[in-house]
Amino acid sequence: MKTGKIKNAAGGDIELSRIVLGVGNYGFGRTPRDEAWKLMDYYYEQGGNTFDTGRVYVAWVKGGASQSEKNLGDWIRSRGVRKNVNVITKGGHPEWRDIHYSRLAPECIEYDIRTSLAVMQMETIDIYLLHRDDEKIPVGEIMDALHEHVEEGLCKSIGASNWTLKRILEANEYAKKNNKTPFTSSSIQWTLADCRRQDLSDMTCVCMEPGEYEGYLAAGIPVISYTSQANGFFTKLIERGEEAITGRTLAFLNDVNRERAVKVREVCDKLGCTPAALSVAFIEENELNGYAVIGSRTMEQLRDSLSSDAVSLDGETINYLLS
Repeated sequence: MKTGKIKNAAGGDIELSRIVLGVGNYGFGRTPRDEAWKLMDYYYEQGGNTFDTGRVYVAWVKGGASQSEKNLGDWIRSRGVRKNVNVITKGGHPEWRDIHYSRLAPECIEYDIRTSLAVMQMETIDIYLLHRDDEKIPVGEIMDALHEHVEEGLCKSIGASNWTLKRILEANEYAKKNNKTPFTSSSIQWTLADCRRQDLSDMTCVCMEPGEYEGYLAAGIPVISYTSQANGFFTKLIERGEEAITGRTLAFLNDVNRERAVKVREVCDKLGCTPAALSVAFIEENELNGYAVIGSRTMEQLRDSLSSDAVSLDGETINYLLS
């Protein structure tokens, strides 16, 4: 499986699979524990080494709080693979009942990190991301708090999820001037499909919008892309038509993506791949150091997504898809 590197706080590298298995709903709810473990086993057997979760995941289901992290921790201990895998988890998310309630005070950050470690029964987190931002809080206060936990060994590297690039650069400038640990990764919605923040149901999320991409390239900040397959948008549109576009996938139903779907079908026919695999390859093969989080719920979906490793995209093809 293709891999890439993200800097850790000690100045070394963390080697991640370009395809990251998102286990947010695994072991509770839509993907029962037995099925979830089969999916994680298969991903690991194929060379995958990076798993993405978060403390808030499944909190929207009664009894679901922290279950995603617990399930992942249980699987890792059962298989004895902790030294061979990377764990990405997140904290600082508002309480589920009010997504606009800030939880980025130092005590909230500490509570979330220590709770995640306790639930997963781990000593350290490989990549720790703050799940949301609150621009009313000075970045220095946040970076100071995170630096303490890195120094204590609770996390190897830190990053931001759903932060604007402007705030990330501001945070890193503070870290540089004050000898603190910088953010070395960002997780936002970045996908082959055109994505605009105003179209999302949750306006606290951040997309890779025009201008941001060039900024990430210039800054050399890796991007961990969630919703990397746009909730299956191209697969649904090409195979079943617009009537299949429902729920959160509606955020991608616009004229830009209707036209892009024609090119996706053309490139898929030429390369002999599926829209799902092409969407993942778009992140893997990009000039920007990118990692595609996939949320496969079935073995068929997982195999389809992992087939992207056989897809080779050059810059000309990527530019054609986006043109």
